[in-house]
Amino acid sequence: MQIADQGKLRWEFSWSCGNCGIESDDGDWGQAPGFIRDLLLAEHGSSCIKVIDSGASDGKIMKAIREIFGETMREALISAKALKATGRKGTRVETLLIAETLGVSGIEVQSCGPNQA
Repeated sequence: MQIADQGKLRWEFSWSCGNCGIESDDGDWGQAPGFIRDLLLAEHGSSCIKVIDSGASDGKIMKAIREIFGETMREALISAKALKATGRKGTRVETLLIAETLGVSGIEVQSCGPNQA
C-alpha cells in the first residue's frame, strides 16, 4: 500500500512466511522499495502527469520533486524537464502528490493518461 500524508509518501507492506510462520508489517516514509513499487504498478497500473504551464519554473518543479522523492539536483532537473516535455509516469499516489505539490506552487498540470510518457 502507498499513501500520501502531509505532502510525503509512505509505503506499507504486510507479508508472511509459510515455512517458518513469521509475519511482518513493514513500512517507511519515502518512495517504496523497487519490488514493492513494482507490485503496486502491476496491481494498479501507472498514471502519468505533465506540467502544462509553459512558464513554470524548473526550480519550483525541482523543489517539489526533491521534497517528494529525495532526488539529487541533477535527477530533479531531469525530472523537471521530463514533466514539462513528455510527463512522468508513476503510481497513482505519486502522480497525485506531484499534482498537489505543484498546484500549491501555482503550476498547472494535467493527466497524460495511464501507461504513457
